[in-house]
Amino acid sequence: MPVHSYQAFLQAASRILLDANNAHQHSAVIIINLEGLPKLDGILGYAEVDEILGNLVQQIQSALNAKDITGPSGRHQICCLLSDLLTTNHAILAAHKIMRVFTQTHYFNHRRISLLPRIGVALNGTRKDNLKQLMRNASTALHHAQRNRESIRLYDENEKELLLSGMDIWSELDRAIDTGELQLVFQPQLWTSTGTIRSAEALLRWNHSSRGFISPDKLVQAAEGTELMTKLTLWVLNTALRQCQEYRKAGLSTGVSINLSADDLNDTELVELIEQAANIWCIPPGDIMIELTETTIMEDQTNSLETIHALKNIGFKLAMDDFGTGYSSMERLLLLPLDEIKIDRTFVKDMLMYPAHEHIVSSMINIGHQLNLDIIAEGVENMETYKHLQILGCDAVQGYFVGNGMTLSELINFGLRLKAAGRYALC
Repeated sequence: MPVHSYQAFLQAASRILLDANNAHQHSAVIIINLEGLPKLDGILGYAEVDEILGNLVQQIQSALNAKDITGPSGRHQICCLLSDLLTTNHAILAAHKIMRVFTQTHYFNHRRISLLPRIGVALNGTRKDNLKQLMRNASTALHHAQRNRESIRLYDENEKELLLSGMDIWSELDRAIDTGELQLVFQPQLWTSTGTIRSAEALLRWNHSSRGFISPDKLVQAAEGTELMTKLTLWVLNTALRQCQEYRKAGLSTGVSINLSADDLNDTELVELIEQAANIWCIPPGDIMIELTETTIMEDQTNSLETIHALKNIGFKLAMDDFGTGYSSMERLLLLPLDEIKIDRTFVKDMLMYPAHEHIVSSMINIGHQLNLDIIAEGVENMETYKHLQILGCDAVQGYFVGNGMTLSELINFGLRLKAAGRYALC
């Protein structure tokens, strides 16, 4: 049955869950977060968004059993208690039923609205879990669904410690940005035709005083979905462009590549922030490559695509990173204003050992060239791979064979040596 307030949901759900536990029945809590609703608050107004949420509660309840309870659990969230489940697998089936509700096109006052649901599911496996614990577990699962851009996520006890660790990193990361503990290193990219530096990819590094090296993926995961993401992105942008200005003044007439996350693309102020940073540090947009992972860039989100096109219209270059590891469709690839695709190191590093990998790399190069894109291969670790990529027509390479991540001074010295030699000394 649907309820109309969070308090009513908690009261009804607690009572039903107690009865289910006493009867040794399977139960589950599902939390649905609607990422598209916050933006509608400022467009339509709170009352209208509440009306949309109420209508969705009714639609979700219709997709579930009559004994289940559905109600709002926040400004942009809906919660469900599933009781009397035959097996725990039925909770996942119910989550997919809910997701089908959102595959329909939704309108409000003849306007199409975007809802972008994420679902967290928690099972009452021990028969002793109370509603508070189940809600907490479902929230943890939802957090992981949001962080990993998944539609549905089932709670895993092992992920609880990962979440707590991420919270610790989040609190320490804020301080690290302010105190200068973070660092950027640069990995050079070389043109295969001339052996000269094409660009340098800025890579985030944090050598924590007690935790040791913390990977960039963990940093981004800790910041995603919070106000810290914008702060971290601003730090990376301004540091990368300031240091790009320094190595250009030192005589390296090359650009810089900067990685952005899915969260960044959904930031309505991102385009303005990047344009301002480029102006402050006097780096032409055409010398700035914005790198986006294949999974991020292929997500069908209107805001992300608008941001991508806005960046391109200003003159920034755009690259699809980790190409071949996601779920690209050729139709969507044609619609994106890309300048470059980067072949993932998974295919490159073993291409001389496995013919299938070589065929994949060769196909990617041919497809990219047919779309008038530059092709850069990541994970080039030896001379043989470098030369074979030259034969295949790959435009540029990046990897340990060219150079590891370098500090600013190391990059300047490396680049000036290449410049003096006229081309990269491969032998």
